[in-house]
Amino acid sequence: MLYREMNDNQRRVFIDTVQLYEALGAALQKNRSYKGGMHWKKAKGREYLFRSRDRYGYGKSLGPRSQETEKILADFRRAKQQAKSRLSALKDRLKEQARFCRAAMIQRVPRTVAAILRVLDQYNILGRNVIVIGTNAMYAYEAAAGVFFDRSMMSTKDMDILWDTRSKLTLVTNSNRKPDGLLGIIRKADRSFEVIRSGDFRAVNRDGYMVDLIKPFPKKIMEKEPIRIGGADDLKAVEIRNLHWLISSPKFEQIVIGDDGRPSLIIVPDPRTFALHKFWLSSQDDREPVKKQRDRAQAMAVGKLIIEHLPQYRFDVAELRMFPLEVVQKATEFFDLS
Repeated sequence: MLYREMNDNQRRVFIDTVQLYEALGAALQKNRSYKGGMHWKKAKGREYLFRSRDRYGYGKSLGPRSQETEKILADFRRAKQQAKSRLSALKDRLKEQARFCRAAMIQRVPRTVAAILRVLDQYNILGRNVIVIGTNAMYAYEAAAGVFFDRSMMSTKDMDILWDTRSKLTLVTNSNRKPDGLLGIIRKADRSFEVIRSGDFRAVNRDGYMVDLIKPFPKKIMEKEPIRIGGADDLKAVEIRNLHWLISSPKFEQIVIGDDGRPSLIIVPDPRTFALHKFWLSSQDDREPVKKQRDRAQAMAVGKLIIEHLPQYRFDVAELRMFPLEVVQKATEFFDLS
């Protein structure tokens, strides 16, 4: 059995959790719109209402003190407090919801992976500069379909992060301190992550869990691309052939449930792209036999999932033009789509 379907209670808890997470996201955005403050500022003997945007005092004047500006200030303070209260209440509800997720046994994503996803999203690079590929991407597909893949197929001790160097990278955070590269970011999730060898593409934590930074080969052999997100101590991305298939794929966004019962956003390649890439890997002569067998099993599992639960993702040659036609045609036979 490649996967089993959620029961009615699991679906209900999952839907409730996703809706609550989305409400929290909206509340966070609303709360951020009140960043800074509003206060009176004296200039040339008169008071002006000033809207500051950050701790450095940047902002603009909203006009001299009057009934109108006093009302603006009162409305701002009231709305800011309401946004803060709503955000706090939703955070408390989400903590409580985590208990229901664990009780319903829908917590699937390893705690370390879920924590890394949250900080990648927090620093605004998930989906913009990096996506998750490999086995962990399957958590997105199963959640979207309302199923659970067999645990043996999902077991892994590493997380593959694919870097799209075409996109300008800007670390955005509410904090004034920005981490140094990917290593700095994943250390926000787990401080024990270390690069074992200088210039390596892999970080390992105290439990032996690995995070790999990978990227496609440049399209032009002589073209120079960045190899680190941060400074010299950061992970050095390793180049792997044909990853441009995944980079060129439409992105697939999904809320998943971490082992702690808390939701996280994950962004991965289109499920068809995953299945085709895994199928291609399984046919490579230089691939280790054990990995080839696992690749083929995962390709079959996701392919079957698409056919039975995600029919909107048709294996259409026109939509899969990032792949060589030969790969698509062989996969069509493999998934019995003819």
